[in-house]
Amino acid sequence: MKAKVKIMLDETINKTEGLTRNKIAVEGKIRPATISELCNGKSKSISFETLTKIIDAMNELTEKRYVLEDIIKVEYENN
Repeated sequence: MKAKVKIMLDETINKTEGLTRNKIAVEGKIRPATISELCNGKSKSISFETLTKIIDAMNELTEKRYVLEDIIKVEYENN
């Protein structure tokens, strides 16, 4: 089996009322382009620091408790 990382950020934003890419960028002090690249599947890597900033910003903006799987998940492909 081959592992594939899937970015879930855009899906999480779309299903959460009041949460936007821009709000996450502003609250988390993250470049808007970084959030856009992640949401559009154009990012090749992400640092733990950025992941933490995104999760903290989302938690602060919504008063919910998000986890890593709300941002990224691993899927497996059969060869």
